[in-house]
Amino acid sequence: MFQKGQDIIWKGSLWVVLILLVSCSSSKPFQLTDVSPKYREYQGSDLDPHKSKDVVIPVTKNRKYDSFIEEAHRTIALLEFGENIALRADSKKTVGEPVEKEMQAAAYLEEDLPTVITRLPELIQINQTLIDSTPNDFDGPSIGRVSYELGNILESLRQYSPKAIGIQNAIRNLRSDSNNYSKGRDIAEPDTKPGSEDPVLINTDPEPPKKPEKIVVKKEDQTNKISIKRLNRKTKVTGKATEQINEMVKKEEEEVLSDEEKKDKEYTEQIRNGLVQVFRWEYYRRPKNLEKILATHPIPRVRSAAALALGRLKAGRVTLQTAIDKDGYQVRPAAFKALSDIGDKRSLSYFIAGTKAEDPEVIAVSFEGLGKTKDPAGRELILTQGISSEYVVIVSGALRGLAYHKLDADVEIFAKFLKSNEQEIKEATIEALAIHGSRESLRILERVAQEEPTLTMMAIDEISKNPSLSATFALIRLNESLTEERFTKRIGESLLRRKAFGKYAIILIEDDYLRAEPNERSTPISYIKNKEIGLILSETKKEFAVRMGENIVTDKYIQVKMESTLPGARSAFVTGWVFYPKIDIIEVKSLGSDGNSGKYSQLKKGKHKNLFNPDERTNIPKKD
Repeated sequence: MFQKGQDIIWKGSLWVVLILLVSCSSSKPFQLTDVSPKYREYQGSDLDPHKSKDVVIPVTKNRKYDSFIEEAHRTIALLEFGENIALRADSKKTVGEPVEKEMQAAAYLEEDLPTVITRLPELIQINQTLIDSTPNDFDGPSIGRVSYELGNILESLRQYSPKAIGIQNAIRNLRSDSNNYSKGRDIAEPDTKPGSEDPVLINTDPEPPKKPEKIVVKKEDQTNKISIKRLNRKTKVTGKATEQINEMVKKEEEEVLSDEEKKDKEYTEQIRNGLVQVFRWEYYRRPKNLEKILATHPIPRVRSAAALALGRLKAGRVTLQTAIDKDGYQVRPAAFKALSDIGDKRSLSYFIAGTKAEDPEVIAVSFEGLGKTKDPAGRELILTQGISSEYVVIVSGALRGLAYHKLDADVEIFAKFLKSNEQEIKEATIEALAIHGSRESLRILERVAQEEPTLTMMAIDEISKNPSLSATFALIRLNESLTEERFTKRIGESLLRRKAFGKYAIILIEDDYLRAEPNERSTPISYIKNKEIGLILSETKKEFAVRMGENIVTDKYIQVKMESTLPGARSAFVTGWVFYPKIDIIEVKSLGSDGNSGKYSQLKKGKHKNLFNPDERTNIPKKD
């Protein structure tokens, strides 16, 4: 009973959650004036398609998706507006009401509709492409939110695509029909005398027919005559206008489409609905629902998407293994990829079997999953078969798998593959070094960032994924050595994102020691050299006089935490004292209460720069 109660509550709150999602900080309202300011007088009127609904569009922080979503909503709003104008004008003409307001709107629409209708097929194609690429461009909750919005847009575009020409023709007919224009002052009054009969209605007695004579007839001025006739009143139709048009379009399609085309359309719609369900359950983190789709959905493409979603959620291992055993060619690679993402030791036999598959992609992810299990036999397979493969994709997967073992001996292997001529292998090696995460790996990534400009940005991003203090030190060293603004900006954003606030010491002398006490004669505990970085912990309250070369300098000692240079040290870091004149101090400081801005300062030189410009906040993800 408790489980049933939970299901009822969850189902009831589903739409509430969706509404809250749409109204979150990463969205903005959309109105008729966003289509064009010239429609301002119609906003909020009965002709406004948004009068009875609040349209809110998401902001994805991805220019490609945001530009398409805005253009698509402008297109849909313009077609809805045109449809309302045509239906309202037709309804008013039926009962003899004036249509001046609709005529004015139709004049604007006649200018805008042709461009919009021409671009409709291209928009639908772009929409489908973006839906397919959403899992690659977004992760976590963003996938469900963006996919849900793109699915709704695609449905609206397909709904209006077959009737867009009809809407355009209705607007043209409204503008071209002379009966819609006011004729009060434009038509001359007929010359009639009081009490005389209407000249058109005079019924004279017919004379006997005469033999027709050839005469020249002068054309009469038709403006002085009035034609009066009773119009046939159209049958009044009840119901919503959109429902009527949809029903008409549906009947037309059923008559025009062949049976084969109808099946293709139904199949495409089934795929779309299935993918939307996959993205929705991934967004709500419902692996059980995804497992059901993987096990029962009739379309392989949807089952593949469900498998990949399970891998991203790190769930559904048993169902994925069942799919590998029983499903077909299209689903098995996705299930192998998902198992590799999970990296469970209990899938070891599947990874070993995957290394013997025919598909190079399956072999590659199997070697990577094999590395995640950290099994010694798996490492042996990686070393003997994986990194020696003739396929670049397999070597790349094997390198990433080897990195998960995190053995110091493997760093030399990564250094060797960095010299490869294949760009894909170089990039995979950089990813492997970041996964390895040791201090030696980070040093190699620093060297790549400094020496290979084409890989600098990737190296910075991979170092940023490492949460350790050594990675923070590496980023600060790179910030001091790199000069291009795009690199230093990315480093600053990374320091801000990881909240690396504090003061850091940069060693200015070539050779010296970190001391156990604030005294030049105290025990040296670690070797330090130029450009090394340390985290400042404290400083002495009193000053000391120290001989530096031929001068005697008086200043304080600074306590810092640095990477240990002693071989065989128990800890990767060591804490000691260094004389203040031997260091430069860098401060990374948070600005404001929102934590989305910061400053990088050199305290001795007085130089500083903003880590993050508040006017360009698109690169830092906001926390919902």
